[in-house]
Amino acid sequence: LEPSEEEGVEGLIDQYAVRRLIARGGMGLVFEALDRGLLRKVAIKVLIPQLAASEQSRARFLREARAVAAIDHEHVLPIHAVGEAKGFPYLVMPLVEGESLHALLRREGALPIGELVRIALAAAKGLAAAHERDLVHRDIKPDNVLLEADGGRVWLADFGLARAVDERDLTRTGLLAGTPQFSSPEQAGGEEVDLRTDLFSFGSLLYVMATGTPPFDGESALAVLRKITDSEAPSLVEKRPDLPPALVALVEELLAKDPAGRPAGAGEIVARLEPL
Repeated sequence: LEPSEEEGVEGLIDQYAVRRLIARGGMGLVFEALDRGLLRKVAIKVLIPQLAASEQSRARFLREARAVAAIDHEHVLPIHAVGEAKGFPYLVMPLVEGESLHALLRREGALPIGELVRIALAAAKGLAAAHERDLVHRDIKPDNVLLEADGGRVWLADFGLARAVDERDLTRTGLLAGTPQFSSPEQAGGEEVDLRTDLFSFGSLLYVMATGTPPFDGESALAVLRKITDSEAPSLVEKRPDLPPALVALVEELLAKDPAGRPAGAGEIVARLEPL
């Protein structure tokens, strides 16, 4: 950050007055800031120092901007601008006044069916828009579903791991991308993935929304990954008997170990959630 003497400003990133650090992820730091040119609050994601020196990491980070810029959808968090300051690339996004689904689940636990379906349907529509452009999100999880306050808009965010399916030169077999509890068996096994990996992760997302706990958990990342590849999720009906049978069936299909056993795509998730 460039120094600033303005009260309440931690420092400057180009034209943006940084107020505070609001999130820290595997790839970047997210700051709340004021865009001095347009006089609006924004969120700025800056690549962490450990990765900024790596050309591969910088390319991957900038690919997030390109992936999201290709999607124009009411439930996909857009990118306002891309820049670089002192050798650190950054993305500028709208500041969502609210919280993540992760924060909501930590506070409330399992969600009422109506709220579950509302949030899941919006996120599924955003994912379907990405899949229409052959973009795999690769990191569907509660942290990446953002909720505006007072029942406002739901946003699918953070395409930092997204890669176009036809970018074969960027495929690195053996690399696990994503968060262990919400990874697919293909990711857990270090295999190449396609759009169907997001469907499994979306099934895990629905499961945690319905029960308050992820379908696969353990004391270590390795233990979680072994469960994902070798074990079935605990019965959803036993954990949440009030769920509509159609929702239970959808989750079970999404969590199929074999990608061929999952629904045809995110659009089918939308079609099956809408009547609930």
